[in-house]
Amino acid sequence: MRARVLVAVMVPYWGFWESSAGGAAFRSDRRDLLDDVVECLAGADVDVVWSGMVDSPEAGATAAEAISAAGAQVLVVAQSMAVPPTYAMAALDRLGDLPVVVWAVQRCRTLRTGFDQSDITTMGATVGTPMLTNLLVRSGRPFELVVGGIGDGPVVEKLAGTVGAAAVAGSLASARIARVGRPIDGYACVDVDDEVLMAATGIELIPVDPAEIRTLYDGVSDMAGLEAEVAGRYEDATEDPEGTTRSLRLAAAIEELDRVRSFDAGAMNCHVAEIRFGEEPGVTPCFGLGRETTRGVPWSCAGDVLTAVAMLVAKRLGGAALYHEIEAIDFDTGEVAIANSGEHDLGWCRGGARPRLQPNPWYRSDPITGLSAWFELPPGPATLVGFTPHHDEPSGFRLIAAEGEITGRSFPDSPTVGGAFRFAGGKPVGEAWRRWALAGANHHSAVAPGSLAAGVGVVARYLRIGYVRIT
Repeated sequence: MRARVLVAVMVPYWGFWESSAGGAAFRSDRRDLLDDVVECLAGADVDVVWSGMVDSPEAGATAAEAISAAGAQVLVVAQSMAVPPTYAMAALDRLGDLPVVVWAVQRCRTLRTGFDQSDITTMGATVGTPMLTNLLVRSGRPFELVVGGIGDGPVVEKLAGTVGAAAVAGSLASARIARVGRPIDGYACVDVDDEVLMAATGIELIPVDPAEIRTLYDGVSDMAGLEAEVAGRYEDATEDPEGTTRSLRLAAAIEELDRVRSFDAGAMNCHVAEIRFGEEPGVTPCFGLGRETTRGVPWSCAGDVLTAVAMLVAKRLGGAALYHEIEAIDFDTGEVAIANSGEHDLGWCRGGARPRLQPNPWYRSDPITGLSAWFELPPGPATLVGFTPHHDEPSGFRLIAAEGEITGRSFPDSPTVGGAFRFAGGKPVGEAWRRWALAGANHHSAVAPGSLAAGVGVVARYLRIGYVRIT
């Protein structure tokens, strides 16, 4: 489930035009407009924490203080008339990088036959909006622009979606991602320079010695709550009590790491002496990584910090995210198979289904086999999300999105959570996958429920990085 977004709503106003729009009643009309905008946003995963009219630079400065104090994640500026842009900018300049969404809003969809100077004033969104957006463009400040009427359902839906994606972008700009060890030897395709990433996006990669995982594992003593959670959520098909115990202790250790260090996401290479190849834990942490992803802290494996970023975007936009590979192509059906090494996200489990808890089939040859969950993804719209450094982008980085669908085709012998994905757009599957690879995606990516490409693009624009949509 996606978190609700905390939003501030501002309506700029200029009393200069009152003489042509009904006098003092015009100010009252704009207050009613503000109330209507707030009502439109309420209930769409949005909590309006501040709203107000701004009719001077001084009012803008005061509004900025109140918006900051309210903890707003996004500011919606509902521009309905011609107003000196310095009024709103007095707030924006004080609000740093708070994401801004401008709504060029009209009450009516049509122009009446008697359209006159009063209507030019009251319906002047197309005059007031570029007064503000011109200054935003000049300054290089990212923003999104939504155009349409208050009573237009699709417009309000687009506004809510844009606001949600803006909030995701704002959260990413200060995200903390755990880097447990380094990637698997030779896996340069999943790695990035920590300082370069932070300079471009604000995302901080924080090194964690694998020995810290071992220490946390050793410190786990009470697993009663976790055992009850597993019993209530999963159909148990495990065979090795020792493997189960170690996997649950490792899951508890990763949860404690996330809690103590306040991580937003993580990337782990478990194939080291302190974790998989040690006497203890001696198992892979796939179950624990999936459990953390389900809890809202997405993790990737193999030390793939790039896909950890993609997972964070996908999870916060779609409410669930599966770390995966595109394993193979079915050229006859136009599908690709997706699977992974044992990760999962119960947020995408079919309603009412109980996923199977099993020894991870990939690691049966290990002395002790850790756990993984198994279920098939339910059919419906889905989006692949990738993240990569890219030499063509001025920022040095790019987000990639490809919409499509989980078809519902079953692979009952597939070892891990997954299914079949079909790219949208109607192109041959080989050509669609070719475009995905040429855009720069590595062999891992995130997949999330829903048609999220527009939201991924919004995130990229606020982060000032590149974006490619595969069509």
